[in-house]
Amino acid sequence: MPPTPRTGPTAFVLAGGGTKGSFEVGVLQYLVGVEGITPDIVTATSAGAIAATVLAQARTLPEFAQRVDEIEGDVLAWTQTEHVFGKQAWLGALDGTALGREIHNEITEGTRPPFPLGSAGALADSETVPPATSGRRERRQARRARRRRQRHLLHLAAGAGFRLPRVRRHLRTSGSSVLNLEPLAEALRHGPGDGVRPVDPALVRRPGLHLRLAVTALRAGVLRFVTEDGTIVESDARTPAPGAAAGPVDLVDGAIASASVPMVFPPRPLADDDYVDGGVIEIVPVRAAADLGATRIFAVVAVPLTLARDERDYAAAPAGYIGLRSMGMIGVAERQIANLNANLPAGVTLTTIDPVVDVVGLFEVQPGLLRINKDYGWLRAADILAEGDAAIAADMVEGTHAIVEARREAWRLEESLWAAGRADGSAAGTLALVREQKELVRELVDRRKQLGFPVPDGCEAWWTEYEAHTTVRPGGLQANPAPSPRD
Repeated sequence: MPPTPRTGPTAFVLAGGGTKGSFEVGVLQYLVGVEGITPDIVTATSAGAIAATVLAQARTLPEFAQRVDEIEGDVLAWTQTEHVFGKQAWLGALDGTALGREIHNEITEGTRPPFPLGSAGALADSETVPPATSGRRERRQARRARRRRQRHLLHLAAGAGFRLPRVRRHLRTSGSSVLNLEPLAEALRHGPGDGVRPVDPALVRRPGLHLRLAVTALRAGVLRFVTEDGTIVESDARTPAPGAAAGPVDLVDGAIASASVPMVFPPRPLADDDYVDGGVIEIVPVRAAADLGATRIFAVVAVPLTLARDERDYAAAPAGYIGLRSMGMIGVAERQIANLNANLPAGVTLTTIDPVVDVVGLFEVQPGLLRINKDYGWLRAADILAEGDAAIAADMVEGTHAIVEARREAWRLEESLWAAGRADGSAAGTLALVREQKELVRELVDRRKQLGFPVPDGCEAWWTEYEAHTTVRPGGLQANPAPSPRD
């Protein structure tokens, strides 16, 4: 049930999570476009800070709706990695090599949540990260897979051998991270014309909205915030940092600093310190919203608060997978829960809108998965703000998760068809499975409508069209996968 409306400022709190923030886009589309809710305060971290900076240009309901549409376009443009990420010099030295491609794939597809192990033809590489098993035979298979992985890595390194001296030289100056966010910073300032649109700091500075972007000061070792006018304030979201530490700083630099995940992106110099992602300390800055006087807070989370069990064999997994699971997912989930449990003043209501199904990776490059995650945010917001019978609402929540899982499975099956590049006789069975998932989506959406729950405009495409893919539809494959007409 939604909280009882109260008078006073409304805050949107946008959490971090890389391209998982596509979920937040759908939530904003529902809050602003359907409920007509607009914020007086926006606090944000990491990827949420990029969206918050765009949103903070608005002051009226039509302006907020326009900016939410811009955020959707920006997030989808993130799949074109050249609009967002630059390679550090050491990684750039590996361009054109198999090792360079492998590193890129590990950053993008390697962070994607695994598909269910029972899915036929799953895209997850079970040999690279085998499922946990207990039998002797299975352990032998895991050891063989580990040895194959090691040989594969040695082969990659050998193939890039002539580049390694140059890589070592660049590591001395650019080895603090893998990528940088310079293309995104440039786009936020000037726009590339076909991707991320520029932000006007003058619009953000106007009276009428408080903006706080969470950043972590490496030298001072504290949480701070960049405000709408570029002032750096302390963790109470109000008190300017001491002396030169207060800035002011460039607003775009503040947003980039907030999104600078340590070791993935380099620290961002601001005023007299070097800053990284505010999510190191506070990934869901609810407390800052309350400190600024918000009495109604909507906290939008991008990473699930409860992680699904992952059956991969982490004893045999590469270090990157272990780090992603432990610090990147488990650590983030725990910090999110702690942030949401902040002690709020009496009279302040907190509505948390969070995903349960994990759809995309932290640096996702597939537009189809991002769109599914965005639509999931819309449905999830509608479910959480719904009024009426609690049992029916709970049933609809399960239906929402089922819609998302079915669309994700349809995308996976379609991707196997796209990967083949052509549709031959063997494609008929896969296409039939796609239609089964589309039919399930149609049934679940029809049930929502019958019970009076909202659905987004254009949702018919979920079962009448293929999901989005990065390559063209294979020749010989019919134009749409629509289920058979009903009687």
